[in-house]
Amino acid sequence: MGFGVHRFPSAIDQNLLCGICSAVLEDAVLTPCGHSFCIRCLQTWLTRPGVISTCPECRTETGSNDIRPIHSIRNFINGLNIECDHSDRGCKAVVHLERMKAHLETCSFVPVDCAGCGVTVNRFELAAHQMGCASIQAAVDEDLPGEKPQSIIPNGANSSEVTELACRVATLEMQMRRMKKDLELAELKNKRLDRELKQTKDDLEEKRTQLLDQQYVDYDPDYEYGYAPYTVAKLAQIISKFLHKKPSYLDKDRTFDAIKRCYDNYSRCGDKYEQDVLMLLATANASNWFDNQQRLNFHCWLSSIARYRQFARSLSFAGSSSSANPNTNITKQAR
Repeated sequence: MGFGVHRFPSAIDQNLLCGICSAVLEDAVLTPCGHSFCIRCLQTWLTRPGVISTCPECRTETGSNDIRPIHSIRNFINGLNIECDHSDRGCKAVVHLERMKAHLETCSFVPVDCAGCGVTVNRFELAAHQMGCASIQAAVDEDLPGEKPQSIIPNGANSSEVTELACRVATLEMQMRRMKKDLELAELKNKRLDRELKQTKDDLEEKRTQLLDQQYVDYDPDYEYGYAPYTVAKLAQIISKFLHKKPSYLDKDRTFDAIKRCYDNYSRCGDKYEQDVLMLLATANASNWFDNQQRLNFHCWLSSIARYRQFARSLSFAGSSSSANPNTNITKQAR
């Protein structure tokens, strides 16, 4: 949000107003189409969920990375006089905008909370309020019961001065207790952030490992293997690469289905693809990716391929024997 126009003693040029909040630009930025806005206003506009990021003025498509700061306008606005942020609480100061932060550090009208009762008062009113604060007075009575204040009155001091000093001490003690509680809460928050940081580091390391692994394997994220013969060897390569530790981005059941497709489609296509399927099944059976039932399937498929090979060799041997002894065929024909 920008700075309210009413806070500036002098008239404000309309070109210095944000097109979203209609206030004087705060940290002005420029869109590629030439319109200026407060940086927070524009970022809030561009990050709306479910809509395309566009310029609020002309609806030109604009992304968060496309906006640029306007340093000349920022410097000009920082040199303008502006009323104090706490003018509504009674401060009459008018300072340059760039000096507002320094002014607020010493402004007497900054709202502060009483350490005793929690009431918000102006900074210059805090001491007078604490003198009559019932909560602080109760704390003083606990620390200085009966006539005890008289016993600690130094030479030349009166009872009211000691009471005021006791009020200040009680206020400081309350502030220390609150600070201690805030520190405990901050420590708990830091521990939670440390856990989140560790988890984030672990996640990033896992992602890094995945990216490095994918550099050395021709990996299809959908791994629809088994629909083309060249995918059989690729699937075997992936499993052999991570034989004892399956990557998290690979699903066991979907991989098993892909292996089954390879077996169904290419285990009876001759030596060219049959050998690839045999290598795939042997690799999958040797890995620790799959459960016992799936391993049993691999064993059955391997046995089936072995029986098929033996049968094919026997047929081949029988055919070669017949061609080598033609008289046998003639005899058989005669019979």
